[in-house]
Amino acid sequence: MFKLLSTLLSTMLCSNERLSQTGKLTTLLALLLAAPLSNANIEIKLQAPDWEFLLNNQPLAQTEAQLAPNESRFASVLQPLLASQDTNAVLRAFEKRNINNDSAALRQLRGQILLSLKRYQEAEQALTAALALMPDLALTHRSLSMIYMIDKRYDKAGHHLRRAIELGVADAQVYGQLAYVNLQLGQAASALAGYQYALFLDPENKQWSQGLLYALINSQAFDQAQALLETMLQTAPNNTDLWLQRSQIAMRQDRPLQAISSLETALQLGGNNIDNNVDNLATIAQLHIQSGSPSRAVDLLANNIQQFIGNEKNSKIDVVDQICAWLVFQQQWQQLATLTQSLEKNNVALTPTYRSRFAVYRAQLALHNDNKTSAKNNLEQAVNDDPSNGEALLTLANLLRDQHNLDRALLYYVRAEALSDYKERALLGHAQLEIDRQDYSEALRLLRQVAQNNPTRSDILANIQSLENLVLNQS
Repeated sequence: MFKLLSTLLSTMLCSNERLSQTGKLTTLLALLLAAPLSNANIEIKLQAPDWEFLLNNQPLAQTEAQLAPNESRFASVLQPLLASQDTNAVLRAFEKRNINNDSAALRQLRGQILLSLKRYQEAEQALTAALALMPDLALTHRSLSMIYMIDKRYDKAGHHLRRAIELGVADAQVYGQLAYVNLQLGQAASALAGYQYALFLDPENKQWSQGLLYALINSQAFDQAQALLETMLQTAPNNTDLWLQRSQIAMRQDRPLQAISSLETALQLGGNNIDNNVDNLATIAQLHIQSGSPSRAVDLLANNIQQFIGNEKNSKIDVVDQICAWLVFQQQWQQLATLTQSLEKNNVALTPTYRSRFAVYRAQLALHNDNKTSAKNNLEQAVNDDPSNGEALLTLANLLRDQHNLDRALLYYVRAEALSDYKERALLGHAQLEIDRQDYSEALRLLRQVAQNNPTRSDILANIQSLENLVLNQS
């Protein structure tokens, strides 16, 4: 690019007898402005998938800046530097000049060179200075819009993109970029129109199809999004991202089976978007639980347990916790055993709170298997890890009460009574303990406290009456 620019500049500078001074300056400026970035690809790392916007720096005839007559010598100095692709030397040459004395053409050129070197703040200053002299420079508006998109200042990017269109720019890139900006600003309907027009002008560009799909989903036009997605899958059946998006649409339309099949396909295809994305794995597992396939959910969790444990920033251990609780409630003991065994191998990486919660699940499994020793050990460990774990306190108290270790059981009931979420159950367990040791007056006091706190418990009232009769008979 720079070699071509050098050759063309040399030709123009040596052809005085064939060109007028004004003509030379105009042609020289066109070459200077067009060359530095004419084929440059500027990558913008945005939300997945990555978007790559092309900045086609071809100045429009009606909005073209021209060098001042006294700037031709400086342009001649730039020619060999550009030919050797010595951009640092080009910048040093500009730095020796006061931008306030430059024409709009040189300000624009300075900005574009800075933009090509990703010195965005300086490029913005130079390009803004160019617009101060000539507000209708379409190329400068496009360059500024790129800077603002990179910096995620979408309001400003949209302003300059719209201005570029008003000045005659009508290629697919500018419409696609404006659609993207509108989508980021929550203007999905406007984004739809822009992506459709970009796709109309450039039908082979998959980026515009992807953008249109996002716009349709954000506009809740799910049927249209589904139709477009199926077409895209026909040409790219192994695209993991498309299958993930298909699952998203299915979930938004309350079609869990299609969501599951799409996520499972994405999982089979592999790729970073699914294998290393614990959110997607969690979604599949939860959908399998909801659709009645707990074994598949447990397999997904157990085989990827380290990802679910993760760290403080990306942990999804709460999903494992919820599914364990559901398995206990549903008495799916074999599945619970598989999951807790997988967790035990990585138990050291858990926080004390979650170590405590999973120890309770292991204890409940042990109680189901009539292994009271293992249950007691797990429950004591749970209480040590988290003294405020009400489920652990209550379960341990109940176990000790059943083993007739009433004094220790009483200690745990009293501790559980101090927790508002467990107070009622603790009072009831404590009352049963007092009945077991025939302290009916104390049991009656505890039951009356439950009835006072929860008047809807009619069953408690019946027990209170029975105990009152028992106490009267004893007296």
